[in-house]
Amino acid sequence: MEENETDITALVEKYEQMRALGRNIYFDADEFALLAEYYNAEGDNDEAEQLIREGLRMHPGSSALMLLRAKTLVFAELYEEALDYLRLISDEGGVEHALLRIESLLHLDRYEEADQLINETLELDLVMDDRYYFITETAYLLNDVDQFDRAITFLEESMKIDDANIDAIVDLAYAYEMKGDLEKAIEQNNRLLDIDPYSYEAWVNIGKLYSMNREYDKAIDAFDFALTINENDLSVMKMKALSLYLNDNTSEAVSIFEECLKQSPDDETLYDSLFEAYEVMEQYDEMMKLIDKKEALFGSEGILVKRAIVHLNREEIDKAKELFEQIPEGEKESLDYYMLEGELAFYDNDLKRAEAAYMKAALISEENEEILDRLANISLAQEKFEQAATYLEELLEIAPDFPAARSRLAYIRFEIGSKEPFDQIMAQFSDEELRALLSLISGSSEEEYPNYSREKMLTRLNEARENRVLFKNIKY
Repeated sequence: MEENETDITALVEKYEQMRALGRNIYFDADEFALLAEYYNAEGDNDEAEQLIREGLRMHPGSSALMLLRAKTLVFAELYEEALDYLRLISDEGGVEHALLRIESLLHLDRYEEADQLINETLELDLVMDDRYYFITETAYLLNDVDQFDRAITFLEESMKIDDANIDAIVDLAYAYEMKGDLEKAIEQNNRLLDIDPYSYEAWVNIGKLYSMNREYDKAIDAFDFALTINENDLSVMKMKALSLYLNDNTSEAVSIFEECLKQSPDDETLYDSLFEAYEVMEQYDEMMKLIDKKEALFGSEGILVKRAIVHLNREEIDKAKELFEQIPEGEKESLDYYMLEGELAFYDNDLKRAEAAYMKAALISEENEEILDRLANISLAQEKFEQAATYLEELLEIAPDFPAARSRLAYIRFEIGSKEPFDQIMAQFSDEELRALLSLISGSSEEEYPNYSREKMLTRLNEARENRVLFKNIKY
């Protein structure tokens, strides 16, 4: 045991013995401060505050105890009071004093004053340990108020001094994730795994990041490793199942979702995930059974919409419409409701109503691939070609491999719009996509063109363009 650990242990024993015997408690200011910090670290904030108050009663001029008192005000989010109290304390250039002021200013949205104080502190002749501590703690504070750019700057500088500080690496990964730089966030989590290959949190985080970055195979591997460390963790099993589903491995995703549901039948989100997976697999009977289970456990809210969706998938349009008309007013502003309304309107060729419904759905679920796809189709059907192109461009930005989206956009650009040159449009297609287009035009299998060079495929496609049949089979 370290000497300082021995000292604090003895001090705590002495304090608790005195308190148990009802004796008057007297310590010097530094001992009061040590005791207060010990109880804070143990999570006993009430005991810590009592020690600070008692210590200040005996030692009213102690800077150490006054700083601890300021910390309790900041912890209680009494930032104005903390700033007023800190003015009573001589800072003597101490970084703790500066950090408490900076934290209070940041939470009061007084960013210019906070920045000025940060810069003034950095201009001081700090020893390396104090400088490292200051820039690292400042970065944590900046992350807390969503100032991610500055947090990253300080954390990157901090890493040059100590590249093995796990807390700093975690915060740096978080800042990059919040900035949308998933590659950098993944890089930092890999750094954590270099330090500790069996870090459960790091494997879970990197799995989530890979999934967000659409690297589903890597995400699944990461979740698998996390599950070898902590078996049957439901949250990780759900994330793995979602990654499998997004990776088009729907059957395995369903198996995991079903296992999760057995273990946690009260988790309402599982019913919705399973419902969506069953829908992809066209297991409509299973969807109905799941709806019945959900209704029995959670009540009837949202159930009519779900049942109508199943009937719509079965192309039982009249039944879907009948249930749609029965949906209560209080359930008519949900994503499912608007998407159901849009599909039923599309079946009735009521394109304006379909468009309005899907636009309402888009307000609820931004960057939703299915909604963008349907809005593009509806726009095409109304011959709103520029608008359809906008939806397809947005769709391809978030889902570059979305089926037929690139072909539909090419159709718009060539046949309508600005009529871009043929070779400029075709340059957007990979060789595989060109083979798919040839197959689509001729009605034959893609295997008939395995030995065609890109030039030969372009020649055939140009002939189709000249004959006005290049995109005639593209389905909207």
